[in-house]
Amino acid sequence: MNSLKILLTIPLFLSSQIYSGHHEEEGASMKAMMSNIETAKSWINAGYTDKDSFLAIVKNHMSEDGYNYPGRFIGFGFNFNPSNDQMVVDWVIENSPAVGVLQKGDIFVSVEGVPATRTNRENGVLSFTGLPGKPVRAVVERNGKNVDVSFNRGLVSPRYTKAQVVNNIESSDAEDWGADEYRIIEVTSNRKNNVVYAWTWHKFTDDITGLQFEENQVTRFQFNDEGQVIARGDMSEEALVQSQLGFKVSR
Repeated sequence: MNSLKILLTIPLFLSSQIYSGHHEEEGASMKAMMSNIETAKSWINAGYTDKDSFLAIVKNHMSEDGYNYPGRFIGFGFNFNPSNDQMVVDWVIENSPAVGVLQKGDIFVSVEGVPATRTNRENGVLSFTGLPGKPVRAVVERNGKNVDVSFNRGLVSPRYTKAQVVNNIESSDAEDWGADEYRIIEVTSNRKNNVVYAWTWHKFTDDITGLQFEENQVTRFQFNDEGQVIARGDMSEEALVQSQLGFKVSR
């Protein structure tokens, strides 16, 4: 799945004020709210179209103490740059199964006996997906030596700082950026909580399968009094995406 899609997939909980909050008299002024709406729209448009523009938007409009809240998932809890041939751990997510097992700079050699090559990652032979609680064995290179590691898949609830978001964008492939199609369907605001919601629709082509998929997405931006984004997240149709790519979602 392309770099932008990975960056955008970040669920959150929406309050019951999503459509009623913009009638509140307290909170941000109407002028400030209109400015925040334009920032949110510019953020979305840049994110769907151009890496450099998106990077500039994040640098200029995300607060230094802001957070991006990626969606919870079942996994291990580490990040790496998929554009590199080697699978090198960039950082370990706090309170994840990888804490105490992996270290920054670890280089994956193999996972369950499968060599951790870029080819094996991209064609799906090397996979970290599976049921929660199941142990996975791997070999990593650490300080020039191979180390056997084992950990159980579990719930990961990450959050990214501005510096981490910028790093994610900078390490992404500009040629693999943007949606096949997209449109902003509706934008609304909650003045009391200084929040903007945007409903978008988009189409992407999955890098591995070559299949095209579509989904609706609701993005939430929370601003501080200076008009900087302090929290951002999305709700998306992940089950629909998986079914379009040929995966069965079951319980």
